[in-house]
Amino acid sequence: MESQSITFILKKLVGMTLMPVPLTLLCILLGLWWFSRAPIKSRLAFFSAFLLLAVSAFNPVADRLIAPHESYYPVFDIEQPVDAVVVLGSASQSAPPDSPAFMSLGSSAMYRLSEGLRILRANPDAILIVTGYAGFSAAQPHAEILQQAAIDRGVDPLRIFAFPTARDTENEASLTEPLLRDKRFALVTEAAHLKRATVFFERKGLNPLPAPAMFVGAHHSDWRLDSSGLYKTERAFYETMGRAWQWLKSFL
Repeated sequence: MESQSITFILKKLVGMTLMPVPLTLLCILLGLWWFSRAPIKSRLAFFSAFLLLAVSAFNPVADRLIAPHESYYPVFDIEQPVDAVVVLGSASQSAPPDSPAFMSLGSSAMYRLSEGLRILRANPDAILIVTGYAGFSAAQPHAEILQQAAIDRGVDPLRIFAFPTARDTENEASLTEPLLRDKRFALVTEAAHLKRATVFFERKGLNPLPAPAMFVGAHHSDWRLDSSGLYKTERAFYETMGRAWQWLKSFL
């Protein structure tokens, strides 16, 4: 268990480091280090930092990077009957004391839960499964926040099954597999994350019905450099590394 925890932390650290902003900062630090020692290397590092940040934040580039990850599945057709709706965990955020549970959900989590509840309403006999651990700083597991938010939206508590120890998508598939065996279920997560998530569940012998909950890419890009472009590039980087790691693990 301890080795699994170390592997999980290392995976997260590597994933966070190989993102546009940390890589930009690394280039700046190298530029400062080489400033008097190697002026040519220093100028190259500063130029690389500028170019990386500018390209990452440029929406036409960001939209093209994220598009392949979001193009696998269409919006879920609620005419499809399901026995369960699985809302994969995302991120929580701090909220004032005594706030409704929805205020503690990050934007991705709100999209995911909203789509999950839309599908659930079309299937009154289906169960709702929510996942997500507390992270390294949150006081309450993400799954419990999702559970309370669903109850606040009128879902019968007896229909909800929470998995508050699930730390990543592979772990979510492992923990929920006994409950989902031989069931038709909608798998709800961000569009960019859905292909990778579906593979994890299929490797458990399950047959998820993909339900994308959040599309961040635009079909007609504007020409701005902004944080939304940077976010899309980061999501594309993250999913590319996630798919690569998933592929490598299949040979281990």
